[in-house]
Amino acid sequence: MAASAVYALQGPAVAPAGSAAVSRPARAATDARGGGDGTPITRLHTPPTGTSLASPARNTLYACQGGTLTRPDRPWIDAHGVIDVLKRPFVSGTTHWRRTLRVTTTATKRRFKGNGLPDHSTGRFPVRKGTPAHKYYAEIPAHGYPNAAAIPVKPWNLDVTVPRNPTAAAKPTCIGQLTTGMALAGGTFHLEVATDAEDRPVDPNAALPLDRCRGHPYQTQYHYHGPSQTCFGKASRGPANARTRHSPLVGYAIDGFGIHGPRGKDGKVVRNRDLDVCHGHTHAISWGGKKVVMYHYPLNGEYPYSIGCFRGKPVTVPGSGHGWCHQWKTTPAAAGTGVGGPGGRRGY
Repeated sequence: MAASAVYALQGPAVAPAGSAAVSRPARAATDARGGGDGTPITRLHTPPTGTSLASPARNTLYACQGGTLTRPDRPWIDAHGVIDVLKRPFVSGTTHWRRTLRVTTTATKRRFKGNGLPDHSTGRFPVRKGTPAHKYYAEIPAHGYPNAAAIPVKPWNLDVTVPRNPTAAAKPTCIGQLTTGMALAGGTFHLEVATDAEDRPVDPNAALPLDRCRGHPYQTQYHYHGPSQTCFGKASRGPANARTRHSPLVGYAIDGFGIHGPRGKDGKVVRNRDLDVCHGHTHAISWGGKKVVMYHYPLNGEYPYSIGCFRGKPVTVPGSGHGWCHQWKTTPAAAGTGVGGPGGRRGY
């Protein structure tokens, strides 16, 4: 399990009343330009407008809901679709959390039980007025809130059981719910599709600022987008020679396969051309203390950044919601259908 880590972001530590947040002495921030194993991933490649989400393919993802992506007009995206993470505003502030996460195994199952909070500090949510990130959140409608900027982070009942030794299927499975995996740092990974203020599917990394750990809340649930291993602690960085070795395990997909950092077996950062349509590949990795040849998903800087579809059989995550990841508003088509969550609620 990833070692506990606390990072100072921007501003004072904040402990919202009635939450699991705590105030601790600030420590030096992890360089936002580095991955959890020291890998600099500051430039992300987002797809062009018109990219299909309706079938498995490289450089996109396979969403059960289908649709096509729209590339948003943002000052941190250049004409070639490259997101400059250092030009994108960060959600400022520092909030520390009391993470609880227990991972237990049987002969066939692996269970994750916790409060969904990370062992690292996050940005301050709700997003504060007057900060550079606020205006981008404030333009998005949010069910039960004035807008998306007002959504806080809160603990929730994370209870997921996945296969301990998953089997890769020849035919991939589409992504039909928001949560795609669990990070050993305590948060979860979410589907890399959002909807903007005009209800168009977009890449969340392209559309919105995130905190320095590449995360933010959906219906108060803190989750990650993109190559989020930046804040996953020392255990995720590997040994001193990490740049010449495979990145370590940082979490598990909801089909049971592992999620790793960006470096492949030769120590080089993997590209999408090295991966299959689900954004994964098969070779020898450490699994349960043994070296085995096994399928797994790496995090990298090319869309969909983590999981593009499921190579194994995904389980259902209670409280995850279905449909797009970031659907805050209730639409007539979604109302009462469960699309995007209960009653059609949609959120990032």
